Amino acid sequence: MSEQQTILITGASGLLGANLARHYAQKSKCFGWYGSNPVDIAGVIPQRIDITDQESVLAAIAQIQPDIIIHCAAATNVEWCEKNPALAKKINEDASEFLAKTSSNIDAKFVYTSSDSVFDGKTGNYSESDQPSPLNSYAAGKVRSEELVAASNPDAMIIRSYFYGHSPSGSRSLLEWVLVRAQVGNEVPGFTDSYFSPISVHDFATAIDAAIDSDHSGLLHLGSSERMSKYEFARLVMEAHDCDMSLLKPITVNDAGLKADRPRDTSLNVDLQASILATKILSVAEGIERISLEPNPFQ
Repeated sequence: MSEQQTILITGASGLLGANLARHYAQKSKCFGWYGSNPVDIAGVIPQRIDITDQESVLAAIAQIQPDIIIHCAAATNVEWCEKNPALAKKINEDASEFLAKTSSNIDAKFVYTSSDSVFDGKTGNYSESDQPSPLNSYAAGKVRSEELVAASNPDAMIIRSYFYGHSPSGSRSLLEWVLVRAQVGNEVPGFTDSYFSPISVHDFATAIDAAIDSDHSGLLHLGSSERMSKYEFARLVMEAHDCDMSLLKPITVNDAGLKADRPRDTSLNVDLQASILATKILSVAEGIERISLEPNPFQ
């Protein structure tokens, strides 16, 4: 990627957006859009933008003239989306479609961050060619967003993933949720029947770089090299941070009493990711170890 390029990242106060902004600010001119939570990241030019306000979005993009737009902003709370479908549609679907169209009009590369939850979780090891089958309102909105983005901008890259790391709020990722509970002595319930292939935000950024450099378009699954339960993930996080392991408690998804249905196995096939990277894809343990070696860069 050329150091002269201008990068625009939406959702820059969130987990993924903040880490990508931090990553790209080191080598590009980087703008970070946020909604209600101000962001202060070294080298990033922050802008408060309501992504559902199309007039404001157009004006800001005309001023920035980005070469690449990485769209991370979204309403991600599954229960909230279930209760607020109209507003969730406005944020997750309408805004994504408009940004995809706008990026196409100015010939900017558009990267849309979707989710591994677009699948029903009945089989796992999902590849880019597998058909989505969402179980809840949030996931259904992500599927529709993928379709809208692809139709509006055929050159767009659509990323499905589950990522973890440090965030500005300190509470946006599963890794942080585990640590916050464990470090104050609270029990840490971990799902033994919910599987995924999570990727650290650092490895996500590396993969995005490689995919952009290869001019990839269409779907791309980003994950670790293995499938594991969320219970096992919590165990690795707690071990890496020397937590009291007696706090870790196995539970099932049904035990949690969640209202919106969740898929049980959203592990991803990462063969395409491996071919684009041309390097070894790290295990979950390796990704967690890298995260644990650094303090939260946002605090």
